[in-house]
Amino acid sequence: MLNKYAEQAFKSVGLAPTYGFILLVLREKDGQAQKNIAETLATAPSTIARFVERLKYQNLVTVKSQGRLAKVYLTQTGIQKAAEVEAAWRALHAAYEKVIGQAYSAELATALSQSAEQLKN
Repeated sequence: MLNKYAEQAFKSVGLAPTYGFILLVLREKDGQAQKNIAETLATAPSTIARFVERLKYQNLVTVKSQGRLAKVYLTQTGIQKAAEVEAAWRALHAAYEKVIGQAYSAELATALSQSAEQLKN
């Protein structure tokens, strides 16, 4: 159900949620290696590489090689799109908070975050 809510919230942005999350990760700290993005999103590096290629095609990011390391940067268009993603993210939270309530929403977010950390370790 959360995926359904996420798809609906991100529909206006024109990106699937994972693409949007990559932009948000870069908005927080631009110029990250794809490996770092993959770790942050708990996603396979090869998957992130495919997503970054699509974001490059849409002129939302650029990739700059520094020796063997390739870093991903937001373009001006990407910065604007990241702001739209942030708004969609807030809309998603508001939508499911309206259904399950603010207190349970906070509990759910905490439980999911803690579970993700435990699974990562």
